[in-house]
Amino acid sequence: MLPPEFPAPRAKSPLHIVRPRFPKTEQFLAAFENALEAGQVTNNSRWVVEFEARLSEYLGVPTLVFCNGQIGMMAMLRAAGITAGEVIVPSFTFSATPHAVRWAGAEPVFADILDDQTMRLDPNDVERRITDRSVAILAVDAYGVASDYAALARIAERHKLKFLVDSAPSFGTRVNGHLVGGFADAQMFSFHATKAFSTMEGGCVCSHDAELFARVKAMRNFGQVDGADCHEAGLNGKMLEISAIIGLEQLKTFEQAIATRRHAVERMRTGLSRIAGLHVGQEPADVQSNWLYLPIVVDAAEFGIDREALAAALEKHDVFVRKYYSPPCHHMTAYAAHKEVKLAVTERIAYSVIALPVYNDMTDEECDLIVAAIESVRQSVQNGSRS
Repeated sequence: MLPPEFPAPRAKSPLHIVRPRFPKTEQFLAAFENALEAGQVTNNSRWVVEFEARLSEYLGVPTLVFCNGQIGMMAMLRAAGITAGEVIVPSFTFSATPHAVRWAGAEPVFADILDDQTMRLDPNDVERRITDRSVAILAVDAYGVASDYAALARIAERHKLKFLVDSAPSFGTRVNGHLVGGFADAQMFSFHATKAFSTMEGGCVCSHDAELFARVKAMRNFGQVDGADCHEAGLNGKMLEISAIIGLEQLKTFEQAIATRRHAVERMRTGLSRIAGLHVGQEPADVQSNWLYLPIVVDAAEFGIDREALAAALEKHDVFVRKYYSPPCHHMTAYAAHKEVKLAVTERIAYSVIALPVYNDMTDEECDLIVAAIESVRQSVQNGSRS
């Protein structure tokens, strides 16, 4: 039980884990009304086509939009020829990643993450887990931090595997100044309301591979290629016009949003560095992350309480965090057959990490309030231990 709390400033309103921001209705109402009047609200209509063109130009890679990121990832896997065998994935990810592998007809093989606070898939552990049944590597850009694309691509090429990336949280992240999207055989993004770039629901798949791209396009529309003929069983993954219209508006201010997020993370990082027992998530020198969240790993022995108690205590300060990604996927009921797999870094991080809020419009005051709340909790713990 925690001792009485050390007083800390409070936010004017609760700081939830996400705070989606969308354009004002007057910015897109005319376009939406035109779509409604024309009856062209889906099926690759005007604004979807324009949105895809703008995304392809922005990212520098051919891009297809989807109704959501999960359907996009499923289509990406099937288009890459994944229908059986094993796909190596991190266990430190949202459950959507291994779920997509299962739905494609393959089996996930869980690998560990690096022990460097980047939470990225460990290329050496990936290579150790390759067998004659391996067909692909599916990396994940956890928290928006780009995976080690170069190392993983080399491994995939050496073993003749597909290299794919679940980039659901990393739209807007850069590697050596270049936006991610074209660093693998294919990458996908999510545009869900929780993401830095949001169309309410939505997602996209990017690829320089013309054959894979054509298959993804057909897969999105039930597998249709020539009129009503289907070359393979596909999905209905089409994006609605309203989502594309909102996406076009979001793109206009997105670079500023990324700059705000990165500034917020650096401000919080500076404040958190003063607090013993916390290890703040890092990005490699060549990566400029969009920072979907800011992960901190709680060393219970040094901080004084574990992450469960810290998360509960922060709620009393109106700061609401999440335990992403916990439990790790190999400890989930759906993957019980993998529960004996030993992933030392993943397990240590997953059961001691919390994700702090980062917003597109975050203020310095909000950053300082989060740091002050954590400092208050630790002060309370120290005062209690001395009493």
